[in-house]
Amino acid sequence: MKKKIKNIGGQLFKKILSANPYIIAEIGANHNGNFQKALLLIRNAKKAGCDAVKFQSWDENLNCSSYYKNNKKEFKEYIKYKLTFNQLKYLRKYAKSNKIDFGTSPFSYSQYKDAEKLKCDFIKIASMDLNNFKLLNEVCKSKISLIISTGFANEDEIVRASKIVKKNKKKNVIFLHCVSLYPPKNENLINLENMNSIKKLTGFEVGFSDHTVWTETPLAAAAIGAKVIEKHFTFDKKAKGWDHAVSADLKEMKNLVKLSKKFYMLKGNPKRILTVDEIRKSKIMRRSITIRRTIEKNSIIRIDDLDLQRPGNGIEPKYLKKYFNRKAKNKIFAGNLLKKTDVY
Repeated sequence: MKKKIKNIGGQLFKKILSANPYIIAEIGANHNGNFQKALLLIRNAKKAGCDAVKFQSWDENLNCSSYYKNNKKEFKEYIKYKLTFNQLKYLRKYAKSNKIDFGTSPFSYSQYKDAEKLKCDFIKIASMDLNNFKLLNEVCKSKISLIISTGFANEDEIVRASKIVKKNKKKNVIFLHCVSLYPPKNENLINLENMNSIKKLTGFEVGFSDHTVWTETPLAAAAIGAKVIEKHFTFDKKAKGWDHAVSADLKEMKNLVKLSKKFYMLKGNPKRILTVDEIRKSKIMRRSITIRRTIEKNSIIRIDDLDLQRPGNGIEPKYLKKYFNRKAKNKIFAGNLLKKTDVY
């Protein structure tokens, strides 16, 4: 009997790294407290071709009670939008039945343990918690693949987070470059090159969590080499709620998935490799040493006797000087390719 592979740790992480890129539909609170909308978003994420959906496990205790004294509307929204463990459990099961990976962001130790009970495919540390080193240290003890977002974080905090990961000997980790503005106002704030900087700082693979309203941003990230792209996902960009305006709808997500995977492929390999077809084409398109004017037998070949013309299946141009002042073995007629056997 074939041994069943557990969908945690190494195997899922290999899937993430090989997706090129692995695309997460961040549903978050975009269900607006409507459980049927949450199910719809899972189905739509699958239709769009996403690799995973992600929810968030926070509740109203994320903020201190005094905060709500002046933000009573937010308190009501937290109550309305939060998901219970049983709801997350059902969503996880529903995602599995739709053959799409499932992850969540825990915001407390108990929520992290719940994520483990759910057997999530991955856990994500939200940007706001990168400096919550106590929580990070606990989550690093899990075998589940870990994604860490770096919005709000400076270099020292990112390095410290990576040291906690390494101290726990956790390897199935990806850091995401993120600009935690909803949305960033202009392109100068995005700095996708930060992905390379984060990779150097941490030693881990990197991706991008996108909060922009521009369709080009995740594509550019894919072209640079993002291993993961996370994008907020909605049923209606005009819906009332927290993140709908910076989210992709079904049509946009389909386009994002298709093009980001193509852009990643276009990035290719840094090693210079010529294909067989390109080498074959070069024999037609490149130049060879040719005879400009007829050269008599035993004559000395002069610079004016030779030319560089197509096709490229003769002697390469780099050898041109090698044939100056050589003697012709036979009469060589103008318009022909020069051959090595034509000269002494």
